[in-house]
Amino acid sequence: MKKQFALIIGAALLTIGLQAQPLNRSTPEANLKSAQEAEADGNPYAAAELYEKYLSENKQDKQIQAKVAKLNFDLRDYEKAEKGFARLVNRDRKLEFTELKYWLALSMKYNGKYAEATDMFNQYIENGADENMKKKAKVEIAGCELARKMKQPENLIIANLGKTANNPQTAASPSYSSGELYFTSIRSKEVVVLNGKEGDWHSKVYTTSKSGAEYGEPEPLGTQINREGWHQGNVSISADGKTMYFTRVELTEKGQDIGTSKIFVSQKGSDGWGGANEATGVNGDFIAKHPCEGELFGEKVLFFVANMPGGKGGFDIYYATKKSEGVFGLPVNLGAVVNTDGDEASPFYQDGKLYFSSNGRPNIGGYDVFESQWNGSVWSEPKHLPLGINTSLDDLHYTRSTDGFTGFLQSNRPGPNNLKSKTCCDDIYQWELERIKVELVAKTFRVRLKKENLKENPPLKGAVVTMLDVTEKKAMPVDEKTNLASNEFPFTLQPDRSYLIIANAEGYKPDSLAFNTNGIKKTTTVEKKLTLRLLKKEPEYDTLRINEPIRLDNILYDYDKDNIRPDAEPDLQSVVDLMKKYPEMKIELSSHTDARGNDAYNEDLSQRRANSAVAWIVAKGIAADRIVAKGYGEKQLQNKCTNGVECSEEEHQLNRRTEFKITAGPTSIVIERVEKREKKPADGSKN
Repeated sequence: MKKQFALIIGAALLTIGLQAQPLNRSTPEANLKSAQEAEADGNPYAAAELYEKYLSENKQDKQIQAKVAKLNFDLRDYEKAEKGFARLVNRDRKLEFTELKYWLALSMKYNGKYAEATDMFNQYIENGADENMKKKAKVEIAGCELARKMKQPENLIIANLGKTANNPQTAASPSYSSGELYFTSIRSKEVVVLNGKEGDWHSKVYTTSKSGAEYGEPEPLGTQINREGWHQGNVSISADGKTMYFTRVELTEKGQDIGTSKIFVSQKGSDGWGGANEATGVNGDFIAKHPCEGELFGEKVLFFVANMPGGKGGFDIYYATKKSEGVFGLPVNLGAVVNTDGDEASPFYQDGKLYFSSNGRPNIGGYDVFESQWNGSVWSEPKHLPLGINTSLDDLHYTRSTDGFTGFLQSNRPGPNNLKSKTCCDDIYQWELERIKVELVAKTFRVRLKKENLKENPPLKGAVVTMLDVTEKKAMPVDEKTNLASNEFPFTLQPDRSYLIIANAEGYKPDSLAFNTNGIKKTTTVEKKLTLRLLKKEPEYDTLRINEPIRLDNILYDYDKDNIRPDAEPDLQSVVDLMKKYPEMKIELSSHTDARGNDAYNEDLSQRRANSAVAWIVAKGIAADRIVAKGYGEKQLQNKCTNGVECSEEEHQLNRRTEFKITAGPTSIVIERVEKREKKPADGSKN
């Protein structure tokens, strides 16, 4: 009941009557009596402390040791509980504490020691006496095995809300709406002592919002929600932000047990939240808690948790159809698919899925978070949410944003706020799924040519790369990019999709590549290469006739130089091949300049260049008497650009040329046209 109380009002376990603690010099017998009285009064913290004082002078009292270990377990101090149970079980030669093996195993499990817990559960199954507990032990073993297989998604980030929003007491039932986070808590940094001086110690509904990177100081809602003398708990805001559901809880006289717990409703108007009214149809002679609005059969419903008679276990999840604001139909149990013989808690509905916590299944912790899909008529078998959302402890009140990438939950996993132990009290945590991106860099290359003597295919600039999403039957364009300066094309893609990437470039055969991003669990960068092959063109031919000059466009010279550049050699080699094919052929190889500069100098420069070209050809085995080198300078201009006439660089370029013509031998021959290569002289200047 202590843990149920904490879940209902969203507060930590309370202690009372510490003022009755005996003086430090009290006898062990007095400490023992006071401890027993504190325990009877529902004051577990005081009882544990007093029992410890008694044991300091009566170390051999194993029955009290067992009582203290169980008290620590109930207070969720599982480290102390495990040590206490282990001390008794490991020294139990008379087999007096065999039944404690179950509680030792459960403590180990909650401390995340799954292998040790499994071994101890098996020992209990073999040696224990309680058949019902043996059945539970088998369920717990299944949970331990499950935990050892689960892995936290790499893109799942969990963060404590911080010391400002959380506090040492439990903060519970987070519900986010319109930039505000609602939750319930007793804002006390100490254990509450009901001694007449405790002041306002009731649980209230608070709101907080982000201030920069962190959530700020929470503020309580007004008295229209937080009624004086009552505990408010389990706050939940509807998806449209207009309705608030919460519970009002009244405790029994001693303050540890639940007297009543009923669901209330408030509507939000232009002036904020209105006065709360008790919901009709979902309250009764039972504990009602954890309300959350949802939808079934096309109608709004209220999911909630109750221990009304006829249920499947202790607390079950129910739904009731919404008739009007605050008025609901008869509650309907969600059935055995969702509910167990244990306790279910904190339902949250979104888009046909119900998220809830349960301690009645093979769990990796105490309360684990599950999801179940509604198909219009039945619920699917609940599935665990991943490690990170679930831990070896209690995880409840899971919520999520509409896009499913962020949300909140309540957990007693170790955090920055510790009231009495690292796991005694719940904090609110925010979870986030890092939006996985696949950063693709497509690189384009061309197939290297044999004559280039390259080790690798060179980059190809200026291509057009198209990205298509082909996950569905109909391909959908994602993006198309052109890069004149580089061969790299960046794309941002989504996980679990199939893509087709296509590269095109003028004069090249397109290349394509199909791939998918399935199974990628974190943001990553991928490189893909596309290699385009030069299109094979149908050759074009020219007819050469005797004494008709043919321009060699790819023979260029550096400024004021006459040596042959490497990029001119292919054209000269073509002349060599032609002369070898026609051994009777003789030619004149001529060089020309534009009109700029001194006439005599230009003629000399052109002659030297013609001589260099002829020398190159002769060096390849062609007889010198078959070639005449002739430098014409600027004597044979092909346009108006004579001395003193202003012309463009393109016009001057037309006059700067190397030519050859047949002077003897065949009167006409047919040759394959040599494509002009787009290159410039090294200095880009005249002559």
